[in-house]
Amino acid sequence: MRDGLVAWLAGTSERITVLDSTCTVGALRSGPGWGADVVLLDLNLGDRTTVEQNIQVLTDAGSRVVVVSENEKPTVVREVLRCGAMGYVPKSATAAQMVEAVEQIHAGGTYMTQSLALALLAEPEPSRPEFSRQELRTLQMYAGGMPLKSVALRLEISEGTVKSYVDRIREKYHRAGRGAPTKIELYRRAVEDGHLPSG
Repeated sequence: MRDGLVAWLAGTSERITVLDSTCTVGALRSGPGWGADVVLLDLNLGDRTTVEQNIQVLTDAGSRVVVVSENEKPTVVREVLRCGAMGYVPKSATAAQMVEAVEQIHAGGTYMTQSLALALLAEPEPSRPEFSRQELRTLQMYAGGMPLKSVALRLEISEGTVKSYVDRIREKYHRAGRGAPTKIELYRRAVEDGHLPSG
């Protein structure tokens, strides 16, 4: 699959330069492709890393990530996009679609094939949790970057109370099937639900 992608991209578009092709993100780190504008990433690399970890590492290096996978389940696609990938392309996609994905994402856009977009529309996203006024204010401040102590001072409540609000918020997201065990994931959920601005 990797060899085929390299050949497709190198032979289909003069605007795309393939810098490297590796089996793992760790191997990419030591080669010429580290920090590339766009990285095509398989969902499962077989090295015990998770796609969430790999997307985080690659985006931290300044790359935009396109996940390429045989898995076309809407829940998987949504989770990958929530983790920071800018596109999702099934392995059944054509060379032209692969090129289109790379070029659109390189230009700052996003990409998904029409078949995946229709699948997402056909399977509704889990409902958004309902928060109390104090929980929502806590979510906005804490997920927005403030430490617990600062949130407590702003709301004029104890740090322990803030922590209990955060725990309740996480539990509500967990029950909605959209777990947010880390602060970064909590920020992503808040952006997805419109509680915080993106970017």
